Amino acid sequence: MTVGDRRIIDLVRELVSEDPRVREDACGTVTDWVGSVDPREATLLAMILSSSAALEEDVRCRESQLHALVELSDTGLIRSRDFSPIHCMDRGFLQGSEVEYFEYLATEYKDSDSE
Repeated sequence: MTVGDRRIIDLVRELVSEDPRVREDACGTVTDWVGSVDPREATLLAMILSSSAALEEDVRCRESQLHALVELSDTGLIRSRDFSPIHCMDRGFLQGSEVEYFEYLATEYKDSDSE
């Protein structure tokens, strides 16, 4: 089963919303849908989440974005290149569980850049 184009487009709009509460809620939707996404949808979501997390100024949103990336990574549908923007993040700005999520992704995909 896939999420489908219409629902993915709606979710993408929410993930890039100007309102941090909408972005945070959309990350929750991603985690709720991880069992329903296909590889194309997972890649799209990972690319958006990683680019957003790398630029995010709202701590709660960034934590939610990184959490959603970890959940997506656990599906086995995404590769390191799908979330490469997070590798440019300044780890000094990460707090609490953000550090754990970042380190998990960095460790889990350390040697898989060629995939």
